[in-house]
Amino acid sequence: MDDSTRAINMEKRRQRILVVARTTIAREGVDGLTVRKLASEAGITVPTIYNLIGTKDDLFRRLLDELVSRAEETLSEVEEVDPIEATARVVRTLATLFAEDEDFCRAALRAGQGLERSGRGNGALRIWQRSAQVANRICIDAANAGLLRGDCDPVRIAERAFDSYRIAAIDWLDKVIDVSEFERNALIGFYLCLAADAVPRFRRALMSRIAEVDSDAVRPKARARYSRS
Repeated sequence: MDDSTRAINMEKRRQRILVVARTTIAREGVDGLTVRKLASEAGITVPTIYNLIGTKDDLFRRLLDELVSRAEETLSEVEEVDPIEATARVVRTLATLFAEDEDFCRAALRAGQGLERSGRGNGALRIWQRSAQVANRICIDAANAGLLRGDCDPVRIAERAFDSYRIAAIDWLDKVIDVSEFERNALIGFYLCLAADAVPRFRRALMSRIAEVDSDAVRPKARARYSRS
């Protein structure tokens, strides 16, 4: 067997390990994953897992890092100028990502946050930190566009808006709500924070969008336009 064939086979086994590990975490949580169980379900020996990936912690960190990197990538693609559409893009891109494998994402992020708090994390909180940065940008852009009255510092509005988003995320992680309810609650909370300081026309647009989200109406694709009045 030449080196290229050997490398291809090793990568196939590595991906098999990751797929089975992801399925196990989704089904039983991170605590339910053991190297011995993983080897049995993947049809691979324990030494092979250690050789190809490493320990259970190494395996979990790799899966978590892939999830976090995908989330950061989706957040970095938010370029909408319109604050209503930018907010929707932030929340919906994450909700869509989480919905692809909700049980795994929930279990992985909960375990990742535990690692962060113990000082052994590898960046699980980057998702929320990046989300806070985007929220800050949205509110500042809204202020610069004349859509906010200026009675409140847009940075403070962003902090409260992100709090609404964070609470929705915590409820989702704790299985109080599902991913669709996370999307709804995060959007409405963010829009209400913007509405508190919005100029009249922008406030009407925000309240209209809130009613739309709340009733699960079909969302218009066209961007709203606002005056400075």
